[in-house]
Amino acid sequence: MAAVIHMVRPTTAKTFNEYVSLNIIPFLEAQMKNSTQRIDAVWDNYPEENNAKALTQQRRGNGPRTRVGDGSTPLPKREWNSGFLKNVENKKELFSFISTQISKIDMDGKLLLSTHFETVLANRNCDLTTLQPCNHSEADTRILLHLAHAVQQGHTAAYVRTVDSDVVVLTVRFFDTLGLSELWVGFGTGKKYRDIPVHVLHSNLGPSKSLALPLFHSLTGCDTTSQFLGCGKKTAWAAWTSLPDLTDTLEALTEDPTLFSIDSVHMQRIERLFTNGSRSLENLPPTQAALFQHVKRALLQAIFYWDKATSVQQEIPDLSEWGWQKDGTSTWQPLWTTLTNASVACAILLHCACLKAYQGRCKCKRAGVKCTALCKCEGGCLNNEGGDDQ
Repeated sequence: MAAVIHMVRPTTAKTFNEYVSLNIIPFLEAQMKNSTQRIDAVWDNYPEENNAKALTQQRRGNGPRTRVGDGSTPLPKREWNSGFLKNVENKKELFSFISTQISKIDMDGKLLLSTHFETVLANRNCDLTTLQPCNHSEADTRILLHLAHAVQQGHTAAYVRTVDSDVVVLTVRFFDTLGLSELWVGFGTGKKYRDIPVHVLHSNLGPSKSLALPLFHSLTGCDTTSQFLGCGKKTAWAAWTSLPDLTDTLEALTEDPTLFSIDSVHMQRIERLFTNGSRSLENLPPTQAALFQHVKRALLQAIFYWDKATSVQQEIPDLSEWGWQKDGTSTWQPLWTTLTNASVACAILLHCACLKAYQGRCKCKRAGVKCTALCKCEGGCLNNEGGDDQ
């Protein structure tokens, strides 16, 4: 539903109440035309604990705080997407406000559900026991939970609107387990918008590759994992096509991530995904230690978050065991490698040709390291006086 908020911008509305009544509700009513019997508005939850995506949210920026209140607050005059929606607290309050308002809409007997933090609000009586309380942090996975609920209620076809490729990947992964006969994803905006027949895509990929797709997606770069320089999705997909045994590895790790270790055959197969072909110096693949931590982060995202999409409660392990660390802040940061920093490990390779460590001229002093026996001063210059204060 966050995708809709980005698309349906305030036009003539001057307050948040007017934004809901003049923009959001008419949009939802338009979706209920024809044979549509149900709409699920699914929002992100933004938890503070065990949230691997918090760093990504910080990097996207943080706009000024604007309180929604009872809806009578004037809409912010600044940019909607690049200002108001950049602030997580703004979005949390806005999503809560919209969810409460749209749950009051009379849809002529048709069902409208809207997530509200861990609960779900409905515009009429409905069994919601398999939908709440839900601890999913992202709408990406919660959408799958709502699709499963819709199937339980007798629906056989569904349409999902999103701008997030993660949702496309997850609908392909879960299509056969959901039990739908037809599933479409409306993906993108503007000229890049397209309708994706997930049922056809799943059939073309087959059950094995569909099951392995989320882990492949997280390995090659998503919101919580990095992408290797010079190895985009198309390049990685071509490599996967040429490495049939990689599918076995992705399947096995999806079913049991504890099978992964730095000495395992699975690590060797994943290494081949990123090391095929010749590379320029700047495009060299990472060290094995760095790749090991990257794969652990990819496993965390693909297995413990995404692959538990149809479970109302996700059991998220300690992030510090899966390639993350807290480095003096409350936000989880990637643990890039356990190897010693190159500037420390290779300090002996640096040497200067001066005798007294003149300020600004001594290469060792500029690099913040002590002179050694390799230097012309043989480690006896002013750079080494005064201990760590120099």
